[in-house]
Amino acid sequence: MLNPSQERAVKHFGKPLLIIAGAGSGKTRTLAYKLEYLVNQKDIRQDRVLVLTFTNKSAREIKERIIKTSGRDVPWVGTFHSFALRLLKQDGHRIGISPSFGILDEEDRKKILKSLLKQAGLEKETLYKVESYIFSRCEDLNPPQDNKLEEIYQAYRERLKADNLLDFSELLLRSYELLKDYPQKWRDFFDFIMVDEFQDTNTVQYQILKLLAKENICVVGDPNQCIYEWRYARPDNLLKFTEDFNPDIIKLEYNYRSGKYIISVANAVLSASKARWKHMVPMLRAVRDSREKPIVRRFSNELEESAWIAQEIKRLLDRFKPSDIAILVRTGYLTDTLERALFNAKVPYKTVGTVRFFERAEVKDALAFLRIAVNPSDELSFKRCLEVAKTGIGNRSFDKIKGYYQGNWLLASKNALKDLSDEQKHKLYKLITELSKLSRNMDNYPTALKELLESIDYADYMRVRYQKDHQERKENLEESLRFLEEKKKDGSSLSEVLQEVSLISQEEESSSAVSIMTIHASKGLEFSVVFLPRLEEGILPHEKSTKDIQELEEERRLFYVAITRAKDMLYITYTKERGKKPSRFLSDIPKEFLDLSAYKVPKPMHHIKVGDTVMHRIFGKGRVLALEDERAKVDFGEKVKTIHVAFLEVVL
Repeated sequence: MLNPSQERAVKHFGKPLLIIAGAGSGKTRTLAYKLEYLVNQKDIRQDRVLVLTFTNKSAREIKERIIKTSGRDVPWVGTFHSFALRLLKQDGHRIGISPSFGILDEEDRKKILKSLLKQAGLEKETLYKVESYIFSRCEDLNPPQDNKLEEIYQAYRERLKADNLLDFSELLLRSYELLKDYPQKWRDFFDFIMVDEFQDTNTVQYQILKLLAKENICVVGDPNQCIYEWRYARPDNLLKFTEDFNPDIIKLEYNYRSGKYIISVANAVLSASKARWKHMVPMLRAVRDSREKPIVRRFSNELEESAWIAQEIKRLLDRFKPSDIAILVRTGYLTDTLERALFNAKVPYKTVGTVRFFERAEVKDALAFLRIAVNPSDELSFKRCLEVAKTGIGNRSFDKIKGYYQGNWLLASKNALKDLSDEQKHKLYKLITELSKLSRNMDNYPTALKELLESIDYADYMRVRYQKDHQERKENLEESLRFLEEKKKDGSSLSEVLQEVSLISQEEESSSAVSIMTIHASKGLEFSVVFLPRLEEGILPHEKSTKDIQELEEERRLFYVAITRAKDMLYITYTKERGKKPSRFLSDIPKEFLDLSAYKVPKPMHHIKVGDTVMHRIFGKGRVLALEDERAKVDFGEKVKTIHVAFLEVVL
């Protein structure tokens, strides 16, 4: 059954149509039924309908729905890039593109750009600038703006042409150029065009649509779910569409996913928006009733917050499967304490769309220095240190060091110095000195590691190596150093810390597990229960967005997307650690829509008493000597540790 708005959208014909589809309003279902209506009632051939989406997953979902509702396949369903590929394979010869062209992947694109930069005598550090410039030229259709960068861009295009290659940005640009020069064939070929997630179109995609479409076009979008402006998505294209096509507008406002209080919270967040298209977007109407209000909790620090979330999830597993629950974070580095808390609480979890925290390259880089300090015979860690410290030692030079190896790589390196080039000798000697200093200061391993990373200029290494996501990797590294500081305060030795990290990294992911992911990765998904931790100023909204109204509005939309992933229960938490303030977005939500019954930190979440025998996953059995708030002083026989109670189980 379709609701009245969906039915109007399905049966609309003869004029351009804009469907504003709020979160959870059944837009995919509406598109599938509309296609069935066009084929069965309007006698439009399914092979003359173009359906464009933004991910292969969405394309498959729409195709499956269409086959299920109409029993017919639709050959022209796919992403903008897959459409561009087919278009150029068939007609690219008209603008000088051979049909045998290949697709350049990201890694090979970087190699070509690096070689062009080297030829031009420019530093490698400009790679990210060049890539951004190319994206802006191809996908945002910006005119030339910088002579040096334009020269590199034109040289890059010539190189691709000579090698008969196209990258993903060029696929779109060249398709646009083809349609601009030869518009009629494809304009006449398609009898109907449908576009999903229209708010995520960029400039070149919109121009492609303008060249293809006549009267029979239907676009579906929700500007409040546009969270990819940094990838050149342009939610303003919805306003352009109304100006260029003068469409009828139908709003899908019934939300079939979330309970009424979750919808009230989402609407409240949108009401405070300052976006130009605000008047176009409907307030959502909840179809499902719910008595449970979104829960807001405040904690003293992130460890306390993560431990509480882990314990609350354990309690919820009586009602929900682990796969029904998700923890959504603004940035990747926030998963660290959450992963450790879930691990210690024995809650199965998986990270989605990202690497587990302790398996990230920059975290493994830092840990490699600690591992070699503890275990000087660890060859893998030593090789990693050589690379990260930019010693210039390759396989041949490493074989020279190996010739002196007798169980200690630092001693072998000292003995091999005389066999290396002057530059290698200088850099390796500096690394050995720093590692020796780290070995002598293992009692204060967080500070010693920080000093070592500064001495080898690891910050510069990250800037050059990880140009695309340097900031996030920097935050991950800072979080790993905070983790070490925390462990040091708890009295953990470096060996114990590395043991815990190894156990967390090696734990297998269950098929039925709690999902941890970024909000960006959660788009299009839904869960019975959603946790939104660290809803704080500087995190959501991100500190880089607070001085730019456009970026701040995107952060608001990100919060809206996160809220509307939840079906039954929503938890919003934040900390007051290091002077953090709750997110400004919280103040947009009327208190009557929220459960604030325990706005402050709840009473202790345990029944541990002084004298109890407890079990810890790393340190084994111990006896509780003292309790202070949520921390227990425990005698494990050989050592006394101060540990958060969430990581302890009473042994009866």
